[in-house]
Amino acid sequence: MRALTIGLLLLTTVLSQTTAEAQSIAWPAFGPERNLLRFDGFTDTLPDFIGPIDGSAELTIFTEGNHYPVLLPLVLQRFPQWCREHQACEVDPARTLVVTLPQPMIVRMLRDGGIALGNAVLPVGPDKPVFPDLVMGGVAPLHQLREAGVVEARARVFAHSRGMAMLLSRRYDAVADLEQFSRQGARLIVASPSEPGARQQYHDTATALLGEPRTVDMFSHEVASFSGRLGIQHRDVPYALINGLADGGLIFSHLARFYAAAFPDRLRLVVVPGAERFGQDIAMARTVRARSPLAATFERFFLETARTAYPEGGFADLGDSFGRNIDL
Repeated sequence: MRALTIGLLLLTTVLSQTTAEAQSIAWPAFGPERNLLRFDGFTDTLPDFIGPIDGSAELTIFTEGNHYPVLLPLVLQRFPQWCREHQACEVDPARTLVVTLPQPMIVRMLRDGGIALGNAVLPVGPDKPVFPDLVMGGVAPLHQLREAGVVEARARVFAHSRGMAMLLSRRYDAVADLEQFSRQGARLIVASPSEPGARQQYHDTATALLGEPRTVDMFSHEVASFSGRLGIQHRDVPYALINGLADGGLIFSHLARFYAAAFPDRLRLVVVPGAERFGQDIAMARTVRARSPLAATFERFFLETARTAYPEGGFADLGDSFGRNIDL
């Protein structure tokens, strides 16, 4: 199964009425090819699980998903190559599992002991076949997982986002900036309430840059729901724009850049000056029951490569703050 080349609608969407414009989106693929039966498009109900979920993974990483365009090539391509070059380890990317869901979903899955995917249930826990060796996320979610006894007491910061940007449908090629978009009465797509941290960040940024009345008016045109919405902004936002369900979206700037490059005929990036000050750290923590002998080796590799890979992927350059320890 080629990772990430999957649709955005839940299985129940197949039985429901959808917009006439709705279409499956072929996502950029990561990871090794697998000669297996696959379900694409509207019927795929397993988004953002990359790798085996039967307990055979040799390394498992759970992470907030919005940095996946940078993370996945490092995990699935560069890490195996680095192992070969340094003769430090042997890694089969087909036996690596990466889960890239929004932070609240990662926290709940680890606290509750699993996740339901339609009628399928995936148990998750230190005594179950699937359990992460490493967790990546913001400081607050990692602190929640520390309180729940899931991760160790210390994490290391490896990235800092640069705040939000706008991702616009090509139907709105004349819009030059956030202020102009806010006066169009255009349909807005933004992180749903299931991602409260990102949603609040975008609202706070817009309020600081546009003022509260203009922000309230812009959000009054929000497309709050549509058939098959997942509550995963890095899928919902480009899906809504490509399918004509919204005209513009607020999303992390590195994702806006990634999707504008992936779908240049349909989407374009509009930079939002001043949004950088609302950026946030992403850190990595080891779980208290990490099982893979590869975990420590991957941490070494990752902290060698992330310093440059993340700025190249649209994140801030952390300078001397890269790799600093934070107590959870």
